[in-house]
Amino acid sequence: MDTKTGCLVCGKPIVYSLKNAAYTCSLCGGLFKANAVCEEGHYVCDKCHSSAQEGGFLALLRTTDEKDPGEIFRQVASLECVHMHGPEHHSIVPCVMIAAFRNNGGEVDFEEALEEAAERGGQIPGGVCGSWGACGAAIGSGVFASVMADLTPYKEDGWDAAQRLTARCLEKIAAVGGPRCCKRTSRISIAACVVFAKERYGVEMPLEDYRCTHYAINEECIQERCPYY
Repeated sequence: MDTKTGCLVCGKPIVYSLKNAAYTCSLCGGLFKANAVCEEGHYVCDKCHSSAQEGGFLALLRTTDEKDPGEIFRQVASLECVHMHGPEHHSIVPCVMIAAFRNNGGEVDFEEALEEAAERGGQIPGGVCGSWGACGAAIGSGVFASVMADLTPYKEDGWDAAQRLTARCLEKIAAVGGPRCCKRTSRISIAACVVFAKERYGVEMPLEDYRCTHYAINEECIQERCPYY
């Protein structure tokens, strides 16, 4: 049963529709509106899909001293609790960046920032790259910027910078094209965040070349069109 790429219940492929319908989560029993179920009709809500983050990638981020956010992302992406695609990536991007920021000497209330980034990223629904026209990994970069600047809708300093970082990520993601790949868009967003951290905070981070190791299980892989293939 391949729950790394498919349904968390049976491993079958996920099927997307153009309209939302009411579904009962096969894991928690909650009722939700969604546009994605597996071929067998199983639906898993975003919270259940990302439920392993506390004991999984957040635990890793709390203990790592790795300075390269690309390497941190590789380690996180290799965890069993992180699927090929899924809404957990919307939290992974800002959380990885906060860990890398700390490990490269940046001043941040790490635990508070990490928890807040995970919470905010977790509010971004799965599949929004198609349904909203804005990739959740790119929005996750905006979460990083907003947490770092303690932004509210009323705060002037940093408000524009957060919007520009998200826009920069979306532009780079769009330039590569679709269909979706959570690993590709997360890595593109992290690279943009590295530039942002240096520009805004003067914190430099190493970022080695990244070569994807997940393409074999990604049925929508664009191969040579991807900068990490």
